[in-house]
Amino acid sequence: MTITQGQTPSMREQASQKLMSPLALLDLLQDYVHETDELIPRSSASLAGRSYELLELTDTIEIWAIHWPKDQGLELHDHGGSVGALWVLDGTLEEHYLTPEKSLARRSLVSGGGAAFGPRYIHDVVNTLDAPATTVHAYSPPMPSMTFYRLEHGQLHVNRAEYRADPTWAP
Repeated sequence: MTITQGQTPSMREQASQKLMSPLALLDLLQDYVHETDELIPRSSASLAGRSYELLELTDTIEIWAIHWPKDQGLELHDHGGSVGALWVLDGTLEEHYLTPEKSLARRSLVSGGGAAFGPRYIHDVVNTLDAPATTVHAYSPPMPSMTFYRLEHGQLHVNRAEYRADPTWAP
């Protein structure tokens, strides 16, 4: 599904940059969500597994809707060097992110709020509440890959990497 009706001139102008700042991407995403809110698919109450839809893909930006049922998430990962932003439409997610000291910090991401991060950011996200959550994520440039990690005694270890060229690619 591609949503183009709500694309604002500022979104087109900002997306023409090769690498946006995290806050500029979050501003763009917030505008996008505001303009296309009624077109973005939402999680159903019967959602059994994490699911997603690609909403936009250009040479400079990609936007996804991601649906999170209870106790479902995505383990510790990076975004292949892309800047990212996410906006919570419905529900609440718990995020654990890697600090410069190689420990995990935690924050809640709630409906009507968002977060932005730079190209070296590593985090995991999970829905710990009973109700499904829906988020919208933007990456600039589009992610070439995602690397998944485990953290043991302050050391990151690579579990696996996934690449956009793989037919099973998903954010």
